[in-house]
Amino acid sequence: MEKILVSACLCGMKTRFDGKDNPFPFLERLKKHYEIVPFCPEIEGGLPEKREPCEMVNNAILTESGKDVTKNFVEGAKKAVSLCHFFGIKIAILKDRSPSCGSRTIHDGSFKNNVIDGLGVTARALIADGIKVYAETDALDFLVPEEKKKKGMTKSKHAAKRSFDKKPHEESEKKPFRKAKSPAKRTYKKKEDGFKEGKPARKSFGGKKAFSKKPYGKPRRSSGKPFNQKTPK
Repeated sequence: MEKILVSACLCGMKTRFDGKDNPFPFLERLKKHYEIVPFCPEIEGGLPEKREPCEMVNNAILTESGKDVTKNFVEGAKKAVSLCHFFGIKIAILKDRSPSCGSRTIHDGSFKNNVIDGLGVTARALIADGIKVYAETDALDFLVPEEKKKKGMTKSKHAAKRSFDKKPHEESEKKPFRKAKSPAKRTYKKKEDGFKEGKPARKSFGGKKAFSKKPYGKPRRSSGKPFNQKTPK
């Protein structure tokens, strides 16, 4: 299963400077398809779990009291890159606005909660190493395979589905062919359609045999002569 590097605070770990976390519900969907590797570059760089807030000031990382902790942030960034190399990680989801993990915005260094466009130390190092870095504020649905299938459904699949759904309906509308129950019924149908009748039945009148005329030919003859002519004496 592919691994993704994720800021530890997004995974529910209490690694923020104030001892809190930043829960990220989207991870529940990612866990079905990826192995989540939580990582906090600030703690891995040697800073305590509870610490002063830090911001980037003139390419240096300072605490609110003015202490330079740039070395700790750089060390944490190096460990993040090494971890990605070790596990073959190609994707990272980091906490935005962080002086280490910010991949879209960071604080401006005034410690007044002002935000500017910029990159944190770890985010910059990962991007330089070829890792795809995303913020938790980005639209990340494309990372979920089931969303890819919904969006990537081709027209041919839709057409196949329509034809499959339509076939049973069409068959139900067609009336099955019924054979005639008897020869008499077939003869009757042929007569209506304009076909010729078969040989008519013989009838007798007063002990003499007589033949009815065919509807399409000359009267039948008996002994070479018409039956209604008398034989001369």
